[in-house]
Amino acid sequence: MTQLAMLRPHRLRGGLLGFWLLLPLACLSAVAFLTVLPHAQAQAKEALSQSVAESLAPQVTIYRDEYGVPHIVGKTDESTIFGFGYAQAEDFLWQVEDSYLLALGRYCEAHGPQGLNSDLLNRAFEIAPRSQRDFAALDEQTRQLLTAFTAGINHYVQTHPDAKLRLLKQFEPWHALAHHRQMALELAFRFTGLGNDYLPRRNPHIWTATGSNGWAISGQRTDSGKPMLLAAPHMPWHGFAQLAEAHLTSLGGPEGKRWNFIGAHFYGSPVLALGHNERLGWTLVSNNPDIADLWRVKFPSESKPLEYLYDQGVRNATEWKETIRVRKSRGWEDREFTFRKTHYGPIVAKDGNSSLAARISGLYESVPMRQSLQMMRAQNLDEFRTALAPMQILYMNVIYADVDGNIMALYNGRIPRRNPDFDWSKPVDGSNPATAWLGIHSLEELPTVLNPAAGFVQNCNSSPLITTDGDNPAAEDFPSYMIRDVGVRNRRALRSLEILRGMQSTTFDQWQAAAFDTQVYWAKHELPKYADHLEALKQTQPEQAQKVRPYLAHLLAWDARITHDSTAATLCHAWYEELYGQKYPGETLRKKFQDHPDLQLLALVRTAERLQAMHGTWQIPYGELYRTQRESHVADLTDARFDDTADSLPCIGGHGPMGVALTQYYTPSVDIPLVISQRRRYSLVGSSYLAAYDFSQEPVRGASVVNYGTSGKANSPHYFDQAKLLSDQKMKPERFTLKDVRSSAVRSYHPGE
Repeated sequence: MTQLAMLRPHRLRGGLLGFWLLLPLACLSAVAFLTVLPHAQAQAKEALSQSVAESLAPQVTIYRDEYGVPHIVGKTDESTIFGFGYAQAEDFLWQVEDSYLLALGRYCEAHGPQGLNSDLLNRAFEIAPRSQRDFAALDEQTRQLLTAFTAGINHYVQTHPDAKLRLLKQFEPWHALAHHRQMALELAFRFTGLGNDYLPRRNPHIWTATGSNGWAISGQRTDSGKPMLLAAPHMPWHGFAQLAEAHLTSLGGPEGKRWNFIGAHFYGSPVLALGHNERLGWTLVSNNPDIADLWRVKFPSESKPLEYLYDQGVRNATEWKETIRVRKSRGWEDREFTFRKTHYGPIVAKDGNSSLAARISGLYESVPMRQSLQMMRAQNLDEFRTALAPMQILYMNVIYADVDGNIMALYNGRIPRRNPDFDWSKPVDGSNPATAWLGIHSLEELPTVLNPAAGFVQNCNSSPLITTDGDNPAAEDFPSYMIRDVGVRNRRALRSLEILRGMQSTTFDQWQAAAFDTQVYWAKHELPKYADHLEALKQTQPEQAQKVRPYLAHLLAWDARITHDSTAATLCHAWYEELYGQKYPGETLRKKFQDHPDLQLLALVRTAERLQAMHGTWQIPYGELYRTQRESHVADLTDARFDDTADSLPCIGGHGPMGVALTQYYTPSVDIPLVISQRRRYSLVGSSYLAAYDFSQEPVRGASVVNYGTSGKANSPHYFDQAKLLSDQKMKPERFTLKDVRSSAVRSYHPGE
């Protein structure tokens, strides 16, 4: 489906030529003035951006280490954020612009109909016009920092003639606010509960696989007596949600306060999303709080089509039209759509005789720059919680640790208070004023585990009720609508609990190694049961049992760990996908296999035969089949095309629903004569920024790796260099202190040099 059900598309007919021919000559001077005015405004904006750059560029130095990671040191917060914008453009300008085209509702203009749902939602929620208007109402510091950030991007473009933009002429400060809101819309619209036809421009099978692992252990489980933390986001390896690494240091300026923070970010974001400073750190893990709702709205009058029922009377909706330009194979096509909004929010779908209005909590209210700076500057748990209190992070679990010995898991979300008399898992009656939101729940009201007796916390997109052993939150202590993932006990979480329970006197090297754990929870716990199932099959279908025996014997002799040379891992992965399907979450047997272990075993035979037909053998080393290869300028995962004859590296991660901590998802093997032959399987989603932090000393030390490399330029030495580290299951040490940054720098420069 290429458009939302509530929108009425109209093709623009004719052109502007006839209109201009009918204009009286007396109006031509006015037309000329109106034509010049936007040009003059553009020149003024460009001059302002250049003025900011001339002031800030000399105040910031960018150091690049041996892996090209940008370490940005500014004299003030403003100059640091300016340098951050410059470095992002230097590393991957194409993706920065692509993310901003998405934020401005112009994605179809660049990529064609595949971006239509995103552009429709962008226009329905008025992301661009509201961001442009709201920017003026931000506090002065936020306006200055966003201005500095986009000036940094512009400065790179202006000082590099070969840096060509596709559609944008210049980045404006309010674009950064629109980028935050569109990111929130793309990632949070699923909380409305609408089906895949209404979701933004995402492959639902791929995007539901995104997630994270977050672990923290206290000093009672480490050799140092201090905590350690693991950050393992599983994000797409292409597109607007891919992660990058950066290091920001602000010397504070005459009146400011020095801060130093390293971690991960999304391209186009002026802040880092997760990481650590000298004393504390955190990671984020996707959760499923109820932060969005749908209201069933009725428009009963044909003569007054904008009137909708409300509180025994009526209210008037607002309706408007917008034109979306859609790229075609040749040129563009303009399509006109009609939008409508109520006091709840925009109409996004039809439901029988009713329309559905949607609202996402905090979409317009949150300004992450304010909270992020507070979080990065925090020096202890109390300051960190104070920074979190404004509830500017719309959703995401927060896994935290600090040098004072604290560990914490917070089920975070900007969750609205609601009347408990209604079923909020479904659209509610929009005519009833009692369905209005009643504010938001405070930080203190959210499920939290702080310093549990077990000495560890974890979340892997799982229920907050299995965060640790013993000191978990209780479901009855929270409103029924608050935690929509209350019953999720996925295998990644169960495997993580096994790993953390087994840790004693853990060293930092052991902690890093645990991040690469590839034991398959499903194989460890389920494969032994199939020995009995095979004996039962032997009694009823002896010939079929004989066919199963060599394949099952191969699996039962395996230690359930994925390694480069393991052929059992390949067979297990393929069999699992046959039994459970390739869709995420994929932890429930397909219906035809439920309660039929005989059919499950026969599926193992078919799996081996398919491997044989596709690859010439069913005993394929895992690292030969599962690979990583980088393609340039891929906007969406479904656009990625890989080449079996080109260079690639083994990618030793496993399917998350199988219960593998080192999580990776791959393309399928495809062989269609004269159309496509891609027999190997290539990474698309998974461990995109993997980092281990040790709080045994001040400043905190860390080690990290990203999936490809720092640069998005195919001719850069840092385009694919960290892929080798990930393939070898190694991290690189962070350069965090200013002394270490300077001594390890391969080059240093001011923006524009």
